[in-house]
Amino acid sequence: MRFVVLHGKDGFLLQHYADELQTTLQAEHGEVDRIHLAGSEVDVATVLDELRTLDLLSQYKLVVVDDADVLVTAGRDGKATARRALERYAQAPVDSATLLLRATTWRAGKLDKAVNGVGLVHKIEPPSDADAARWCRGRATKEHGCEIAEDAAHLLVQRIGATLTRLDGELGKLAAHVAPATMISRDDVIEMVGLSRQEQAWEIQSVLLGGDSAATLAKVAELTDVSRQPRELLAWSIVDLSRRLNAACSMLSAGRSPGEIRKALRLFGAGGDQVLSAARRRQPREFAALFSEAIAIDARVRQGLLESRRGLELLALKVSGVLH
Repeated sequence: MRFVVLHGKDGFLLQHYADELQTTLQAEHGEVDRIHLAGSEVDVATVLDELRTLDLLSQYKLVVVDDADVLVTAGRDGKATARRALERYAQAPVDSATLLLRATTWRAGKLDKAVNGVGLVHKIEPPSDADAARWCRGRATKEHGCEIAEDAAHLLVQRIGATLTRLDGELGKLAAHVAPATMISRDDVIEMVGLSRQEQAWEIQSVLLGGDSAATLAKVAELTDVSRQPRELLAWSIVDLSRRLNAACSMLSAGRSPGEIRKALRLFGAGGDQVLSAARRRQPREFAALFSEAIAIDARVRQGLLESRRGLELLALKVSGVLH
């Protein structure tokens, strides 16, 4: 393991695997001196010099380069690209150091083949929602001195996503919130963690599906003036509902089963039932016209041709009007 590339978007896992690598190297070489370099600030010559320079105070080095995708595409060494220089280094790496490149994105190429000859190129995949929820329960106990209920962990992942860095931050906030108690409940997550994009969208969509214009305008006012929801998000929610209604109605007309439609359009639970029920009320051409009109109104707002609040109300009334 004299040359390792780790790439992925989860900063927590990038750090975790770097720590695991250092532990492995320490088991093999004893004390390991860990040196950090920023790929956006150094050139490849500096990295290679650090690897090749002997340090009398330590017998082994782990040289970690963050933002390595910037380094390998910069080509600032003046004679060859950084990627080619690293390819040559991988053919004869020093015995007294390991080079670890960390990046959020990575373009596969000849360097990967060269690295695999003396080490490892590994893409860090995000965990599934179920795995992330299990991780939350273990992390809460191990690092935050509390427990999180199973349903609370699943709701936290639903609202935050499966990015472990963000989940860990929220667990810390929740642990502080419940202290001196040591159990995080689902109600604690509801209180402390904001709604997911899908949940925020459903707040307006569920009212629109009722077809009540007065209730629709009242909900728009509540979400914009009281809850301070971004108007852009609410507009997206309304356009998205018109899209799903259009697609569901067309698929029903084509003889597709409700199960197929649910899976294709990601219509789950009671909310999915409401969308399918609404899609049966009109003909495909009516929902197609509604979807086109919704896109047009949203475009006028984005272009500054229609005031955003007025555009949002107009969008909402168009959809609820068709479903009246």
